[in-house]
This record gives sequence, structure tokens and C-alpha cells, in this order.
Amino acid sequence: MAVQDGRSLRISIGGSAILLATSCSLSITGDTLETATKDSTGKWKNKVLSGLSATLTHSGLLGVLNADIAAHWTSLVAGTEFSWEFTDGVATHNKWAGTGFFSGMSVEAPDLQNVTLELPIEVTGEVTLTAEA
Repeated sequence: MAVQDGRSLRISIGGSAILLATSCSLSITGDTLETATKDSTGKWKNKVLSGLSATLTHSGLLGVLNADIAAHWTSLVAGTEFSWEFTDGVATHNKWAGTGFFSGMSVEAPDLQNVTLELPIEVTGEVTLTAEA
């Protein structure tokens, strides 16, 4: 079994990878409801899955040109929803996809180091997992 190369897995918006990435992640979380009743026995709680939510995070270096960030800034301020993919673009490899919007932006500028940018994406609706075509 081959293992996915993390360097190749990228977040793409509108078919273009977010540039200068150093790390990308997709986090899917389940919401649960407790279903224990007075008739339940023992100390263990009973639960059911009531919903799923997801967040993507892009961390990377910040380019010096306004054009490097302007489109993402405009999208953040406007709350624009967009289609995204999390894939390496290789046929038959995993491809997660969905829609979402930028839910924040963090710029860190430590002394004598590269400026970094973090762009969290709040996923709206379903995340699909398919094989890259």
C-alpha cells in the first residue's frame, strides 16, 4: 500500500491551489446527542451522531505583493462562498470537495523570520470523498 505524500496534498479554490502553503488540513467533526434514559443501565452514556461539520486550514508564507492576498481578502470581507478541493491532483488518488467561505485570517510576523498566513475555511454543506479523475 502506497502512502499519501503530504507535500502534494493541497487546498484548491476554483481549480487553483492556494500558493506558498506550508501546511494544509481538513478536520471533520461529529456532533452527538445523548440518548440515555432513566431505563439505561450502567455508567456508559448512550449517544447518536446528529450531524457533521468540517473546517479546512491553510497555513503558508505571505507573498510581498498585494495581488498575493487581495482575492482572498475580498472573499473574506464579502463572506463569499466558493468551491474547494483538497487533493494532489493525481488520478485515482483521494479528492475531498465541497463549498465554504473564509472564516478568518491570521498574519504572523516574528522578528527575523518569514511572515506566515493562516486562512481557515468554514465548510458549508456536505464534504464528498471521491477518486481524482
